[in-house]
Amino acid sequence: MAMGSYSLGGTVRIPLQVTDTGIAFTEDISPTIHKIVKPDGSSESGFPASMDTLDRDYATYYYDYKPGSVGDYVVIVAYYVDEVEFTVIENFTVKWSQTSGVIPRGEAR
Repeated sequence: MAMGSYSLGGTVRIPLQVTDTGIAFTEDISPTIHKIVKPDGSSESGFPASMDTLDRDYATYYYDYKPGSVGDYVVIVAYYVDEVEFTVIENFTVKWSQTSGVIPRGEAR
């Protein structure tokens, strides 16, 4: 599932919710970010890395990541249930952001 577009320099929050037939799977699964593939096709260093728990009752987890370049990223998330590995693929895009520092205002003509 695509996570959308983000501005270079910002932090991307990578979410995960684990469900079983639509119901939150609240057993301890300790999900990890297995790999982040950068726009040039190389893998980001420092992975695998554990995800943090957002809400255990809703089986939601997250990982905050600060990308270093513009382009399309692919994230591979892995977790185990009863010694069986499950994976989830996410993707997002990082773009240049131009802000002028001026707040736009409406003017009568």
